[in-house]
Amino acid sequence: MQITIKNFMGVVLMCAAAVFTVFAQREVIQINDGWKFAVDKSAEGLAQQWYLRPLPGARLVNLPHTWNVEDDNQMHYGWGWYQKTIAVPAAWRSKNVVLEFRGVNHSSHIYINGRKAGENIGDGFNKFFIDLNGKLDHGRDNTITVAVNNDYGKDKIPFANSFDWPNDGGLIRPVSLIVTGKPFARYLHVTPTLDTAGGSGKLKIQLGLDPIVNKDPELSVAVTEENQQTENTVYSATALPSVQNGEATVEFNLAKVNPWHFDRPNLYRVDVTVRSNGKAVDRVSTNIGFRELKFINGKTYLNGERVKLMGVEWTAGSNPNFGFAEPEAEIIRHGKMMKDVNAIFSRVHFQQDDVFYDFCDRNGILVQEEIPLWGPETPASSTIEKMAHRQIELMIRNHYNHPSVIAWGVGNELNGRDPAMKRMIEGMIAKVRQLDPSRKVSYVSNTLTKGFAGEPGFTPDAGSLGDLLMMNEYGGSWWDIPVGEIGGFLDNVHRTYPDKPFFISEFGLCEPNFKGGDERRVEDMIYHMAVYESKPYVEGAIYFDLTDYRTHYPGTSENNKFRRRIHGVYYMYGNPKPSMKVLRELSSPVEIHSFSKEKDGKLSVLLFGSVGLPQHSVKGYSLYLSDRTDNFSNVKAYAIPNLEPGGRTRISVDDLFDGKGFVTVVRPTGYIATQKAIN
Repeated sequence: MQITIKNFMGVVLMCAAAVFTVFAQREVIQINDGWKFAVDKSAEGLAQQWYLRPLPGARLVNLPHTWNVEDDNQMHYGWGWYQKTIAVPAAWRSKNVVLEFRGVNHSSHIYINGRKAGENIGDGFNKFFIDLNGKLDHGRDNTITVAVNNDYGKDKIPFANSFDWPNDGGLIRPVSLIVTGKPFARYLHVTPTLDTAGGSGKLKIQLGLDPIVNKDPELSVAVTEENQQTENTVYSATALPSVQNGEATVEFNLAKVNPWHFDRPNLYRVDVTVRSNGKAVDRVSTNIGFRELKFINGKTYLNGERVKLMGVEWTAGSNPNFGFAEPEAEIIRHGKMMKDVNAIFSRVHFQQDDVFYDFCDRNGILVQEEIPLWGPETPASSTIEKMAHRQIELMIRNHYNHPSVIAWGVGNELNGRDPAMKRMIEGMIAKVRQLDPSRKVSYVSNTLTKGFAGEPGFTPDAGSLGDLLMMNEYGGSWWDIPVGEIGGFLDNVHRTYPDKPFFISEFGLCEPNFKGGDERRVEDMIYHMAVYESKPYVEGAIYFDLTDYRTHYPGTSENNKFRRRIHGVYYMYGNPKPSMKVLRELSSPVEIHSFSKEKDGKLSVLLFGSVGLPQHSVKGYSLYLSDRTDNFSNVKAYAIPNLEPGGRTRISVDDLFDGKGFVTVVRPTGYIATQKAIN
């Protein structure tokens, strides 16, 4: 669901307390500045009813905010309190008013004017909403108070301290007020279907309405090209939807659409206006993409094209300046770092902010989004199962429309061979399939190699329950085996589950646990990639991790906000290591093979389409010859003919630097695919 609406009218009203995005039907008010914050190290705030008065000892902060990057509070895992006063116009009496939190880690109680308005327990990363109808004092100032707790309690997911990322507490993502008429849209789900043969598309629009209406409303729908060369409106109509259980549904066909692909991430904006009794009462919008991902006989097809995928994972909260309270620019910066190492495939251990998925939509990264069930310490209890199902519901509802999201994940490295845990994983997978049959689902396993078909007492691993095998592989480090045995383990996994598409969901080298520095990281990366590329059944791999990342785990490094896993191809602040360019080159779909002089004095560049990881058609790529690595965009671009995996082509270029310089190949999205010095 994406009900935070862009300001299509271009009207932005600025005031000291808020930024307004205005529609006649929907008003989104950002309330991120000027919050009062008080840390509650003695855990006395609830007992003393801090929500009834101004917070004691408070100071001003802006959102997003976490106290765990502050010098005095780096190791505080407990209560923190936030408070803000807002003006509520009398005109809102007839309106619907909702408070939107894009992320509060990890449990929170929300109060309006000292009265409890709602809570969000054990879920630090999903966007959630608090209904303010009947809870506001109209025509006067109102006070919002939020009590936040990030202790290591067991009534949350991730369970207790069973996770390997920072435990940053606070209002870690933006907060806004959404003001609409009635009925209003609680969610907008748009399901695009692509006809790969004919190039046409279908759209199914599902709108959750609140309150449930007795008389069917009208829906005005417009579909417009979003990030494409043109901005044509390809559909516009007003229709009477079918309404069942508070959900309004309309479906229609589009004669011609441009598919979404990681190299050509074509988006369409869908605007829906809700009309009741002839009056527009709400308007919502989302971006979608037409794409088809299929697995056939264990092989991966995107829009009918045979592909193999390669990418990297980013662990949010890694920059010590921000922690989990990353501003939009910091999220986008890390997205660009992912693309700078040729990422077209990724996964996230926990739900990210909308900004991340929007970046992936626009820049071409296929993502598996997961709930943060992590680690063998997590029990298969009824409490955890109930919370997991709730997190799945919110995760899918919040991010249903993103074309970059191709799969939902229900956990990582749980005890996947325990019968009770397998039953819980199976139930979560069934829940995902019920809520979103249009996408894939998986559980990420580290126990697929603990038993193989044909062995005495063999039972399938929980990793086989989903639509694809996602296996974390750490031969030569966390796996206590020689690296020469990695290939045999992979063969046995494939032999045991031959019909499942097989992806490496993590591989990499973790310091300080395994010494050797970035030189060993490069050696480890090259060796593992060579093994994967020698296995025709390996459909993709994700390098772990993009950056060295902050964690709460003890014994890893400094005992403060700089405590980290040294696991990345970038340092914590985003400076590249030598391994960064190695990962970029290994992840390129194009190989620069060699150079030769032509009779007319020009330079011939021989290119191959990669047959390893990744593997896909190369279309719309450009080649440059420059005297430096950083100024290629200032020189002539040479179009590369379409190149299939295993194919070859020669590009004749002007030899401007007498057989020297650098050849750079650039993707259609503008990121470097590969770069090589001429000898």
